[in-house]
Amino acid sequence: LERILSTIDHQRVDLIYVFGTTATQAVLKKFTTMPVVFNIVSHPVASGIIKEWERSGNNATGCSNLVPMENQLKTLKKVVKYRRLGIIYNPREPNSVIQRNLAAELQEQLDFQLIDFKISNPGQLAKVMPRLQKTVDAVYLPADSLMISLGEKLAEWINRFKIPSLAATESMVTEHGLLLGLQPSYHQLGLLAAEKALRILKGEAPGRIPTSHLNFFNMTVNLSTARWIDVQLPTSILMMADKIVR
Repeated sequence: LERILSTIDHQRVDLIYVFGTTATQAVLKKFTTMPVVFNIVSHPVASGIIKEWERSGNNATGCSNLVPMENQLKTLKKVVKYRRLGIIYNPREPNSVIQRNLAAELQEQLDFQLIDFKISNPGQLAKVMPRLQKTVDAVYLPADSLMISLGEKLAEWINRFKIPSLAATESMVTEHGLLLGLQPSYHQLGLLAAEKALRILKGEAPGRIPTSHLNFFNMTVNLSTARWIDVQLPTSILMMADKIVR
C-alpha cells in the first residue's frame, strides 16, 4: 500500500478514490490537501477518518457501507435462535474491531454470548477454526478485508461443522458459500461516491460534502448451503431475499 501511494506523488491527479477503512486511513495520513473520496468504510467517524457525517473536517468525503449491527443480528436470530455467537475478525483492522465491539454491546439486549475468533493472517486458520465446533450456535463475519480474502477457506470450515452463518458482505455468500448476507448495494454506493467526486471536480470542497450511507439493504441467501447444513430457512427470509443462490 505504501509503495502504491508513493507513485501518486509523481502523478498529476485531481482526486483520489479509495476503498476500505485501512486504505483510507493510509491515504489521508499521506495526503492532507488532495481531495479524497472514500467508499466501503463502515464507521468513518469511529475510525477517525472524518470528524462528523455532515462535515469531515479534512480533505475527504465519501460513503459508508454501514448496516446497523442490530439489524444484522436480528436477521440471523430469525434463522437460528443462537445463544452463543462466534465472530471471526481481524484484530489488526480497526473497522473490524469496531464492529466486534458493537456486537458485544447487544449481548444483553438480544440474549446471547459473543465468542471471539481472531485471525490476523492465513496461517492461523488451522489453529482457530476447529474451536468453532461444539462451541457456537452461529457465526457472524463482519466486513473485513482479510476475512473476504479468506472467504472460501472460512466457509469450508464453517459449513463442515454445519454452523449457520451471516456475513456483512455479499460475495461471502454468493461466491464462498456462507448462509446469509445483509449488506448495502455496492453498485448504489459506487454511484453515490461518483456524485460526490463530480461535485469536487466542479469546485466544491470535500470537507463540506456530507458523508452518506444507504437506508436500504440487500439480503442474500444461499439455499445450497442451507440444504448442506440442514437449516430450514423461514419463508419470511426467502421473501425478503434480493438474491438467492440455488
